[in-house]
Amino acid sequence: MSAVTDFVSSPRGKWVTLLLWIAAAGVLVSQLPRLADVTENEAALFLPAGAESTRAVELAAERFPAAGTPALGVIREAGGLGEATWAAVSELEVRLAGPDAPGNIGRVLAPRPGEGAGSGLVSPDGTTLYVLVEIAGEPAEPPFADAVSYIRERAALAELPGVEVAVGGPGGLIVDLVGVFANIDSLLLIVTVLLVLVLLVAIYRSPVVALIPLLAVGLVFQVAGAVGAAVAQLFDLPVSGQTTGIMTVVLFGTGTDYVLFVSARFREELSLHADRHEAMRRTMRGVGGAVASAGATILIASAVLLLATLRSYQSLGPVIAIAVGLMMLAALTLVPALLTVCGRRAYWPRQPRLAPGGAAREGVERAWRRSIYGRIGALVLSRPRLTLAATSGALALLVLGLLAFRPTYDQLESLPSSTESVRSFELLRGGFPPGELSPTRVYVSLPAGEQVLSPERLEAVDALTLRLAAHPAVADVSGPSRPFGAEGPRGGPPGASARFLSPDGGAARLEVVLAENPFSGAALDVVPELRALARAAAEAAGLDAAEVLVGGDTAEAADTRSAGDRDSLVVLPLILLAIGVVLALLLRSAVAPLYLVATIAFTYLATLGLAVLVFVLVFDHAGIGPAVPFFLFVFLNALSVDYNIYLMSRIREEARRAPLDEAVVRALSRTGPVITSAGLILAGTFSALMTLPLQDLLQLGFAVAVGVLIDTFITRTLIVPALVALVGRWNWWPSRLAGPA
Repeated sequence: MSAVTDFVSSPRGKWVTLLLWIAAAGVLVSQLPRLADVTENEAALFLPAGAESTRAVELAAERFPAAGTPALGVIREAGGLGEATWAAVSELEVRLAGPDAPGNIGRVLAPRPGEGAGSGLVSPDGTTLYVLVEIAGEPAEPPFADAVSYIRERAALAELPGVEVAVGGPGGLIVDLVGVFANIDSLLLIVTVLLVLVLLVAIYRSPVVALIPLLAVGLVFQVAGAVGAAVAQLFDLPVSGQTTGIMTVVLFGTGTDYVLFVSARFREELSLHADRHEAMRRTMRGVGGAVASAGATILIASAVLLLATLRSYQSLGPVIAIAVGLMMLAALTLVPALLTVCGRRAYWPRQPRLAPGGAAREGVERAWRRSIYGRIGALVLSRPRLTLAATSGALALLVLGLLAFRPTYDQLESLPSSTESVRSFELLRGGFPPGELSPTRVYVSLPAGEQVLSPERLEAVDALTLRLAAHPAVADVSGPSRPFGAEGPRGGPPGASARFLSPDGGAARLEVVLAENPFSGAALDVVPELRALARAAAEAAGLDAAEVLVGGDTAEAADTRSAGDRDSLVVLPLILLAIGVVLALLLRSAVAPLYLVATIAFTYLATLGLAVLVFVLVFDHAGIGPAVPFFLFVFLNALSVDYNIYLMSRIREEARRAPLDEAVVRALSRTGPVITSAGLILAGTFSALMTLPLQDLLQLGFAVAVGVLIDTFITRTLIVPALVALVGRWNWWPSRLAGPA
């Protein structure tokens, strides 16, 4: 690697490097697709591979292609549904079924005046009804969103006093979620760039050195998006809007860190060497290994994500790996070239001066010792046990917050309360069981040639329907034998059962309405029971239990929870192990990586505990988003290990020419300002996630930002130096340093 960094910092090599980057970026960005072109937000693409709900989605697409995704137009009148409301409902039905309606709007089911609760579309108390509209196509695609918008516009026309109207259901919820992700990239990019620019100018007080990271990261951002999109297309990898947003934050955070590592050391070397090329050569020989190791940890963590069963985790790995890999390459080549071209002018107006003769190093040494971090280092080393006890005790108190930890899988909780799909759910549960929002679907496939409506098979399906309806967690079940619910009449008017049958008549769909919120933990806990009951009831009725699948939003959330729990137990320890291996190789030690990995895990637990205290106990959130602990672990550990590497590699470098205590003070005084600056910027970039109107991303942005600050100001500044001092010469075992340490 030294040969590469020596070349890019040479008089000729810096220009060659710049030209190669510009040429390569121009070709790749112009010839490859954009990441936005391959972004998909269809939830089924990210379900666990092989899960029953995934197979149910595939069967529904094959056997029920025209069924579409339902949207519910909910109408509530607290004093009872009046004549004017019923007239508005009839007019809405006509408009939605008329020639001016979008072509992907399929079946429209609306109640008739006087039908009452027997239709299944009117609440028992007569205050609430809903119009069910089936919309064909992919819910994440624009035509589907256009159809939902059309329904909402037509429903809003019924502006009657005392009548509340909102369109939601599964279709409306997906559209609202996709709508958030539609603007996530541009908003995150703007907020992140502004935050980084402001922080860099405030830290360095130089417009030039503040722009260099943005130029480098901006160029890599464009290239990474193009390469990531090409790889996603080549290997048919699903990429969500959430993935692209997280890539933006990770790239700007890590990229700025790497640039700071290089620029801070370059400034230090410029005070010791007159020639900028020699200063950069020594800079890269000093920090090049740390930058490469920091990037390698994230690359390994991203590779480990491929072992996850949850495809939303799997898909994140390649995108992040490509972005960070390119950023690491840029930090080792493009950034040194840019800084070498600028030389001392990069730090204008506070350009580093070259001290005369041998006084240079001595003067710099005195300045570092008088710095705040030099004094902190001396204080920590004078009382390492007290420092370790005090800081560990404070973090242990935060860990206690985990006693209140509870996850939430409710997608409605993630959206703002003003979102129309959330309002529709509130209106719906005012008169219906909460599960009416998104019924669980039970699919029954018959052998080839058999028909669901044959007397024998219809009787068997009816027996299955009644058995499911008898479960205490189920409010109602409808299907081909009982289209208006288990309590309704069997059969019904001609065509009433058609929406529960596949076009060939060989498969049936039952809709199970749960008594609980279909996204609540209690509802998810019921799914395994319903699956066991459905198979047992099917077998008792003479149906093939293997051909019974339970799907729908609740089942998908339950399978996602199971896969996420497995991935947390398998993937996260592997990431921690990989980080330990990288540290061991860099430090050539088997001891230091052990306590460094322990501090990483301790910081993670303290951060998660603090997040629980803030969001669950203070802001009264229903719980922590299911992906927040997982992504917090991945990002906090993979990103904050940069500071471990930067600090420990400098301690090892200084320990070759000074006693260990002296080496720690020197290393902390020199790396402290850089780690603080990098930590503030990284925390700032992740705090950009808090500007998005999604509760899960708000929690994740807060947790990572606070975790990075804890790692910056407590773990890396106080705990690690104290541990290094206490472990002493055993830090580097089994290797030995050549210096006095």
